[in-house]
Amino acid sequence: MNYNSNICCVHLGLDDFDLLKYGCTTHLATYVLNELPKKIGNVFLIDYPNLVRLNPSIPWKTRGNGAIAIRFCTKCDQLENAENVLLIVESIVDKYIDSMTKEFDLVTPDFEPGLVIATNVSSELTWIYEKALTDVIIFDDYLKKKFEERGIIFSQRYSGRGVIGALAAIAWFYKEDDYTYELLTYRSKKFYGTKRCVDENSVKVFDSITKNSTFNNYDYNEKRVLITPRGFDPVLYGVRGETPSDVKKALSIIKTCEPVVAWTIFRSNQATDAHAMQRSVSDLKPFRTGKAKIVIGSKPYRIRGGAVIIKAFDGTGEIVLVFFKPSQLNRIAEKLSVGDLVEVQGHVKKWNELAVFHVEKMVVLKTLREFICTSPTCPQCGSKMSKKGFGKGYKCEKCGYVDFNPKLTCKEKPRQVESKMYLPPLHAQKHLIKPLARYSKEKKFTPRLVQLIAVSETTNIIEPLQFL
Repeated sequence: MNYNSNICCVHLGLDDFDLLKYGCTTHLATYVLNELPKKIGNVFLIDYPNLVRLNPSIPWKTRGNGAIAIRFCTKCDQLENAENVLLIVESIVDKYIDSMTKEFDLVTPDFEPGLVIATNVSSELTWIYEKALTDVIIFDDYLKKKFEERGIIFSQRYSGRGVIGALAAIAWFYKEDDYTYELLTYRSKKFYGTKRCVDENSVKVFDSITKNSTFNNYDYNEKRVLITPRGFDPVLYGVRGETPSDVKKALSIIKTCEPVVAWTIFRSNQATDAHAMQRSVSDLKPFRTGKAKIVIGSKPYRIRGGAVIIKAFDGTGEIVLVFFKPSQLNRIAEKLSVGDLVEVQGHVKKWNELAVFHVEKMVVLKTLREFICTSPTCPQCGSKMSKKGFGKGYKCEKCGYVDFNPKLTCKEKPRQVESKMYLPPLHAQKHLIKPLARYSKEKKFTPRLVQLIAVSETTNIIEPLQFL
């Protein structure tokens, strides 16, 4: 796309570059961002680099199922053509992969990276983002040809399954949905494999200073820092919020006892419920995400491990809901009764041949009134009568008197579940789930209002020799 007559822009998509232990696609994106100006010259961005989370239900997804889009611009005569840009980016990626695999790592058995270049992006492409976010995409030669006809160029060297996520990340630009930002900081390679060292009190200070514009920094109930990952990836910590300036404050407030060797600020669909497409039960197929208004159809049943299973239905069919123990939604699910109306959000998995809906968030919309009725007193002898079964009335065991329609004394039973939204505790909320702190803070991205951004505003490799 041409930003003006002298400026040309390119959309670069990357996905599935996670290595067995230490590499990840955001780490690669940080390297690419910092290398592009060296290879091409004066480079500007039309958006912060995008971290686009996709369908969490896909069995072959990477750890966080996050794809990257980098949208950079420069003078048209510096770009020459898209094929030349692809060669430049491939050389940068080659160096990253070669360095990481030689020094630290082996690739995963299902290493399927994808690299895509696009110069002409429009709203007509948003369908692939929506599909990759909420469903399964089978990417065949026919579909690839259709994208190539639109001027999209696929890397021959990095042409694995990750091209789907790369395309989806590129297409997100025109979705015009809600969004957030995340600052990711990176570790020195000297500390790979060791426990991350982030000062807990400084995280609390950061949270108190930015509490109106950042979220999920610290779980005060569990007394737990939430910004540090647990795996082998090179991320030291990540903070999420509503603006780039607010998340960037972490660099000067959060204290670490190991160096931050690089950082990048990403614009993201995280914490937006973007995957929560409204569906009917009949549309809840395996590996799809969504939310559905549904009626509880069976008593809750707790299985081994603490998960709670409930059958539920709407006018189109029936499905099994499962509420897992780590989400703590199982505690609420056990209090539901047949006939309650709820809206559940999550994704569908297969348990053998059965499609089961994994609930990640729930809104109790309406609970049925429940009553406790005391047995009537026998009008002949004054003893308590006993119910004999459905439609058989009550009988006095002492004198034998039977009453098929006695007057009962009933008292309403308090329900232990309220009509409100229920979410997992902060530490158990997945990437895409919108936390309570974000409600009423939703915003809408508008592509036509973008302005050129200096690369240095979005990223910095502080210590290159310790980064790669």
